[in-house]
Amino acid sequence: MTSVAYIWSAELQRAADKLPANVGRSSLVHGLVRALGLLDNPPDHRDTVREGVDGQGAGSNGGHNDEASRDPEVTWLCSESGPGEGKEGGDVEDDDDEDDEDDDEELTDPPIHGIRVVPPDLSFATPTELRRYHDQRYLDYVLQSYSGDNSDSGSSADDDDDRPTKRRREAMGLEDDCPRFPALRAYVPLVAAGTLTACRLLVQGTAKMAIVWDGGRHHALRARASGFCYVADAVLGILLLAREGVPRSPGSKRRARILYLDMDLHYGDGVATAFTSPTHFPYPLRGRPRAPQVLTLSVHHQSRIFFPPGAPGLTPSDTPHPFSLSLPLAAFAHPSTYARMWRCVEMVHSAWAPDYIVLQLGVDGLPGDRIGQWGAWSPHGEGGSTWVVEQVMAWGVPTAVLGGGGYEHANAARAWALATAAIVGTDIGTDTDVPDHESIEAYAPAFTLEVPESNVPDENTEEAFVEAERTYAILSERIREIVAL
Repeated sequence: MTSVAYIWSAELQRAADKLPANVGRSSLVHGLVRALGLLDNPPDHRDTVREGVDGQGAGSNGGHNDEASRDPEVTWLCSESGPGEGKEGGDVEDDDDEDDEDDDEELTDPPIHGIRVVPPDLSFATPTELRRYHDQRYLDYVLQSYSGDNSDSGSSADDDDDRPTKRRREAMGLEDDCPRFPALRAYVPLVAAGTLTACRLLVQGTAKMAIVWDGGRHHALRARASGFCYVADAVLGILLLAREGVPRSPGSKRRARILYLDMDLHYGDGVATAFTSPTHFPYPLRGRPRAPQVLTLSVHHQSRIFFPPGAPGLTPSDTPHPFSLSLPLAAFAHPSTYARMWRCVEMVHSAWAPDYIVLQLGVDGLPGDRIGQWGAWSPHGEGGSTWVVEQVMAWGVPTAVLGGGGYEHANAARAWALATAAIVGTDIGTDTDVPDHESIEAYAPAFTLEVPESNVPDENTEEAFVEAERTYAILSERIREIVAL
């Protein structure tokens, strides 16, 4: 079994459960993973258990969680009443405090080999860490105490009478699909800390795979919330890998290279925007331009009426930005389409030869998703989401696996539980019964892990496949040429 870190804490789960677009999803996902026994190690690995990471405590940064809990920037995250000033001030409620305390005690004794559950390192859950990417004014706004929908100051004045507040909220995207909510002050730093913890574990070499199902918020921008995403956790994690990561080639003096692979049905615009290189790479190549550290590749549905607006089509072979790639799909892409398009992904991986991978495994492309709508993906079979995880694992590169979209919550939980099983090396069939646990009614009427296949015809064509493969063959050779300089 490979070394796997599963990033979880009761605080993170409670905060993620309050996300307006995904109320209760976090509990459903983690509850199913736990009920299936995927967080239990087989007997031959139980004797490898040591306290924390490298025996230094439960946090991912040398046991700094205790120190962080005394930091005035994050003490409110550790308080009994949550992120507000009390039950009226926007805390994340807990219906069973005793059970959560038991869970935390049980899950902070991780093995070095096998799977271990690691809480987000709270030393990452500070405005200082968030400012490594996010704008200070944006953080000041989203991290302030919640006092209702109508005012920043706690007054009950209507928005129409407070136009500067309304304009500021609009400018920061905090309305419509991204409204402020009581747990936002806890949600933003905890999600960021979860992904940063996962990436730190990869850099330390104490995990080969790190799972953060509450992460993957790929639409968030530096100073603006967007598409249900308030914090650019993937961007922050990639920045850590770029700062602290090392090449896998012994003795190499080059900088670490990171591949961000986005499988969400929606284009990963926030991450692509953050890492689009300011350098233009002409084709044919002239001079000796330095390759960036990060390559982004988004496999997504693309149409004029699909979010985000202006999502790109197929990256042209002569693009000046061959490290910011788009691989679009027509409507109702079946697993067979993903399997065929995977040839393009393999070309990019071979040319780029990354030292770290961040995989965003959004599953809003599954049938019946209320937001995705145009998807016909599946967790099952060749080309399915579990198969994608297996292909990435076969590359043998330290990888952070993040969540993302997925708005039919039971199916999202099924897909991510099956992906977790693949990562930890547990064979679970699609006809496996959902174990009896507190959320079992969500899986009615079948009560199995199977996600029914879509009967809608796949609109992707052989001509589109051939064009994509021809284009990506050229792009991959361009990438290979530049990184060889």
